[in-house]
Amino acid sequence: TRQFQLEAKILFQLRHPNLPRVSDFFTIPGQGQYLVMDYIEGEDLEMMLERAGGPLPYERALAWIIQVCDALSYLHVQEPPIIHRDIKPANIRITRTTSSPLGQAILVDFGIAKLYNPSTNTTVGARAVTLNYSPPEQYGLGKTDAQSDLYALGATAYHMLTGVTPAPAVDIMSGNVPPPIPVHQINPQVSPAVSAAIAKAMQIHRQARFSSVHDFAEALRLAQTGISVGGDVPVAPPESTVVQP
Repeated sequence: TRQFQLEAKILFQLRHPNLPRVSDFFTIPGQGQYLVMDYIEGEDLEMMLERAGGPLPYERALAWIIQVCDALSYLHVQEPPIIHRDIKPANIRITRTTSSPLGQAILVDFGIAKLYNPSTNTTVGARAVTLNYSPPEQYGLGKTDAQSDLYALGATAYHMLTGVTPAPAVDIMSGNVPPPIPVHQINPQVSPAVSAAIAKAMQIHRQARFSSVHDFAEALRLAQTGISVGGDVPVAPPESTVVQP
């Protein structure tokens, strides 16, 4: 209960345009612990992907991914950092208002969010794995940190831009399935630079991923201007990308 109170008070103080606002929290003895959050109207990305039967519109999806990056970057720079630990299409809702007719991405469901303490195992008492989006370190007794959120967002972005559900990380790591096919080879509208950024975010070994979600967002923003993840190699715009059969 003390840990819940601590975490709830920190969540209560958060204010970000791509996060719901926590307005209250309480415990009912014998029943559970509760957070009261803004109700976010709109459709979640899982529903949108099911309805589309394929990838979501490229420019719109890329903008939503960057918005979620910004929300996660905000969470990760809190003191102590807040790790969401359950990023997936079902936990990203798209709202449409007069100020954002193309939609604004809101990262929801902080049910298993944890404060990060590098000296302890952040997974104790809050284990949750979403098979196709959780990184390998979220299984078993591994420790989760900001790199874990990065992987899950990369896997979510992969699904958004290909329409293909990513294989479980543990299956890739064990060699039971091959690494994911690059995004731009499935969806020729996606630039190679965006494809490379997503592939880097989805690396099985966390040391090979971006150092932060902020760096992932910067790579995506650079890709929008025609610069690769490497920083200085121009790439063709999406409409002229040629994919080898």
